[in-house]
Amino acid sequence: MPRVIKHPDVRKAELIKTAQSLFCERGYDRTSVDEIIKRAGVSKGAFYYYFASKEALLEAHAEQVAQQAASQAEDITRDKTLSALEKLNLLTRHGQQMKLSDAEQTLSAFEALFRPENVALYHRTHLAVSRAVLPLVTSIIAQGVEENAFRSAEPALTAEIVLNLMTATHGAVESLFRAQTEEAFKQAVTDFNRRFVEQGIAIDRILGLPDVSVKLVEPDFAEALFAGWQGPGSQAG
Repeated sequence: MPRVIKHPDVRKAELIKTAQSLFCERGYDRTSVDEIIKRAGVSKGAFYYYFASKEALLEAHAEQVAQQAASQAEDITRDKTLSALEKLNLLTRHGQQMKLSDAEQTLSAFEALFRPENVALYHRTHLAVSRAVLPLVTSIIAQGVEENAFRSAEPALTAEIVLNLMTATHGAVESLFRAQTEEAFKQAVTDFNRRFVEQGIAIDRILGLPDVSVKLVEPDFAEALFAGWQGPGSQAG
């Protein structure tokens, strides 16, 4: 049969989709490059043409997800009927809804990223996601300043600080994965929610808002995300 030649963007997207499926089925660490190549029907040379490593592929997937989320969230930032605070809270809610709508694949990727041995990979992926979302947060902060609702002398810098607080999740999520009993999981959920209330208050005070104005997470989000999860490190049901 003649060799099928596809556009590089199409081939790259297929490799990401194939890897995503395998990560979901087998877990990130248990999926080899050879398995990705076999299922995708490409040569090893073709794989390494697009990705330097399996880690680079996972990071590319994170960038793709972040760009998709940012693109969809642009509708929030463009809505002239919403105040800056409403947009900021809708942005965080949108991120939660995205994760819940594809919970199995979200947790499959998270399982790899939140392992202690993958801290460097987590930070590279986190940076890719932050870069995609930062322009949206910056525009919201700038609007809040124009409305005299937010306090900021430098919206771009404030947005970076606020986004760091919005996404400082590593320890809290890692604890959810580490929980080995239902009791431990419930405690991890409590700690998760408490942490994000406090981080939200920190953002309030940076922006000059009353406490508990910014809501980073819905109280039932962690339990909803992990419902039915049977992966390693989580036995909550």
